[in-house]
Amino acid sequence: FEAAGAPLADAAAVARHLVDANLSGHDSHGVVRAPGYLRAVSEGRTVPGAPLRLERDDGVTALLDGGWNFGQVVASRAMELACERARERGVSVVVAHRSAHAGRLGAYVEQAARLGLIGIVMANGHGGSPRVAPFGGAGARLATDPMAFGLPTDDPEAPLVLDMATSVAAEGKVRVARNAGRELPEGYLLDAAGRPTTDPAALYTSPPGALLPLGGEAGHKGFGLALVVEGLAGALSPAGTTRPAGGRGRNALFVMALEPERFSGRAAFEAALGGLAREVSGPPFREGSPGVLLPGEPERLARAERASGIALDEETWAQLEEAALRAAVALPAEAP
Repeated sequence: FEAAGAPLADAAAVARHLVDANLSGHDSHGVVRAPGYLRAVSEGRTVPGAPLRLERDDGVTALLDGGWNFGQVVASRAMELACERARERGVSVVVAHRSAHAGRLGAYVEQAARLGLIGIVMANGHGGSPRVAPFGGAGARLATDPMAFGLPTDDPEAPLVLDMATSVAAEGKVRVARNAGRELPEGYLLDAAGRPTTDPAALYTSPPGALLPLGGEAGHKGFGLALVVEGLAGALSPAGTTRPAGGRGRNALFVMALEPERFSGRAAFEAALGGLAREVSGPPFREGSPGVLLPGEPERLARAERASGIALDEETWAQLEEAALRAAVALPAEAP
């Protein structure tokens, strides 16, 4: 990313974010994204080093123009600003637009939870990236419209972190399946004709297929949540809501931080939530179940399992090699 023109600090932040996504078990938002990010730079859709500018700011709410900088730079600054204001005022909302793809939203709510604050982030496709069919529809009309929530508990190593798309799966998970030559489960995807398919390549045809909304037979719930994200991340910003002619690889962001001390008190909040987490994750367990995993726990388990490194499929490694060649950056002779 530095070779592509990003300042060293920004390049390191983007690289750390992608690798951390892999280490957290979210390969869909990991280094598989790097070639696309670099391609966006070469095409002028991402502007490394672009200054971030507050267009509106009243001390509690703010509208942030990201200048099409890397989404990791924009989103982390938006959350940093929201946390600073929440400490002072109890609550803060920052809406950001003109941001490149922000990656794994869970990273930003973890940023808040580490400070003892509640973090909320939502993202739409900056008016583009239609990938998801509405409930009952057959064509892509919505972005995957993800949302994330981070809540601190009395165990500083175990905040509750819910990070989810409002589609049945994130687009990146389809990309990873395609690169690895794996079929998708039934109920994930429609082809361009609106027929159910398990072939991940169907999402990338011309015309494209569409992901289904979260919930399967109860997909009206995921569809409804997507519309909420479109409102908070899209309609509150100049980015607007998803439309067919919009571009790809961009985000508008709704970023919120709350200070529990202003409500029940931080210690009481963390103790109550930690106690609830321990209660709901204990026995009895359903027959055949490995137990109850709390939101954020799969990521912690993945980090422990992958502490010595991450595995990449051959297609992803080939794409990284090609991107490195274009950027005149040397990679190891073989994939680790």
